[in-house]
Amino acid sequence: MFLKILIIAMVLLSLSMLGMMLNILIKKKGKFPASMVGHNRDMHKLGISCVKHEEIQCHNKKLKKTKDCAGCQQLV
Repeated sequence: MFLKILIIAMVLLSLSMLGMMLNILIKKKGKFPASMVGHNRDMHKLGISCVKHEEIQCHNKKLKKTKDCAGCQQLV
């Protein structure tokens, strides 16, 4: 009984994984979606940028002694 349930669960899991894989490959025309923040257009539209880029901007503002950067206000 346990073995039948295990086999059915494995088959259903395999079919769902295959369906998700095909959805990504077919729907996006074979191109996997960009996962890096700097390369993702949708994140760029929302104003989200790379943490390293934000840190560099924050450090540059700190050197110019401006308090525009929220993270640098504590350091200045």
